[in-house]
Amino acid sequence: MERLEEIVAQMEGDRLPLDEMVASYEEGMRLLKVCRQRIENARRRVEIITADAEGKATTAAFDPALVEASLPEEKSRPASPARRKKPVESEEDPDDIRLF
Repeated sequence: MERLEEIVAQMEGDRLPLDEMVASYEEGMRLLKVCRQRIENARRRVEIITADAEGKATTAAFDPALVEASLPEEKSRPASPARRKKPVESEEDPDDIRLF
């Protein structure tokens, strides 16, 4: 991850020759792929520890859908309809031409 951050900083800050920039980009993409694989592997290993009726701890595979379903939903207010302001009636002569 540290090397990936170095590559990004170098590409954003320095004026690199095109061939070095392409090489840095390719290295960054390889490192990004490794990072994503590690995250996916970690996600698969996550388990939820639960207690049964007797208080004995058991493990279950992590299921993001179950976690999301158990979270309380935020109560959202219905959006109030947009209100249009009434035009201010002018005391000036309606035949007068005004630019602003």
